[in-house]
Amino acid sequence: MTATNHALTGALIGLAVSNTAVALPVAFFSHFLLDSLPHFGFTDLKRRDRLFGIMLFSDFMLCVILVLLLFLSHDNWIIVSLAAFLATSPDFMWMPDYVRETLGKPQKGITNVYMMFHSKIQWYQKPQGAWLESVYGLGAVVLLLNLL
Repeated sequence: MTATNHALTGALIGLAVSNTAVALPVAFFSHFLLDSLPHFGFTDLKRRDRLFGIMLFSDFMLCVILVLLLFLSHDNWIIVSLAAFLATSPDFMWMPDYVRETLGKPQKGITNVYMMFHSKIQWYQKPQGAWLESVYGLGAVVLLLNLL
């Protein structure tokens, strides 16, 4: 799932669940639920190499826009933004391999049980999954705008 959809989900959880002690862990675990759904991704590494940097930058910018929207429209924007961050955060464990790959160094790959679990639940990560991500993202934006 894209970072944007993870962040939107976390923000929705942060807005809908008033108890912060519940909202934040639920936002974190929502990441794995979303990754278990069919979603967009590349299996061809050459194709991924060309587009992955653009996707990362686009996702980052959309997440920044989300935080700015929350800042401008919600009193509890810090907690809601934190929920959005936590919903996205499990993917940060892949960052070292991405950096190593961009530097031309060999990747370390899956090195622990947590990474293995995260990798295994993503059973359908293909370009065709973009349709589901698009529908999901649009629905999440509509819900978010209604809750703000």
